[in-house]
Amino acid sequence: MSSPLRDLFEDSQIKKYPKGQVLFYEGESIKKMYYIEKGYVKVYNILPSGVERTIFLYGPGDAFPMTSYLSGAGVVRYYYECLTDAKLLVITPSLLNMNVKNKIKAAETLIKYTSSVNVRFAQRIDLLAVNDARRKIIAMLAILVSRTGTAGQLSKLAVKLTHQDIADMCGLTRETASIQLVRLRKEGVLANAKMSIVNTAKLNRLKTEHSIVI
Repeated sequence: MSSPLRDLFEDSQIKKYPKGQVLFYEGESIKKMYYIEKGYVKVYNILPSGVERTIFLYGPGDAFPMTSYLSGAGVVRYYYECLTDAKLLVITPSLLNMNVKNKIKAAETLIKYTSSVNVRFAQRIDLLAVNDARRKIIAMLAILVSRTGTAGQLSKLAVKLTHQDIADMCGLTRETASIQLVRLRKEGVLANAKMSIVNTAKLNRLKTEHSIVI
């Protein structure tokens, strides 16, 4: 299905990547741009302690690394890895330039999209800076629901996650994350032990209580 953002990737290659495939390493030169047709990609950094911390999640309809590309730095700031099997449109920066050059609507689409991503990045980094494990996990669940969940009071997530996955996403130890996840399950926010179904009404109530904006 076509969209203004997808249209910028005309003449691109279609490639499939397996879960766990690293698409960019931190500091790597930007030689490719991606648009997600199917699947999810996580953006993360690695703390000095060696702990992996997820900064962002991209899903169908997203393109990356737009922010790093438009900054003019020429390199990516984080790691990009397939969280699931993914089907991506791949294009070179030079071809993307040609698709945008002298096209006002295309440029507006790119600017508007990048601006929205920057806002979400900033919100996510602010939440990660908070020294509150419960708040971090509630925020991450809200992001997962908004990016990968189905509609309805019980939202089914499209990605399968372990306690360690959630811990890594929030920059927490597995033990700390497990304590909070077990607590959320007892409260009915997580509807099953596999963390694949979330009660959105209860999650939204916790978001309000903790002043979390996603």
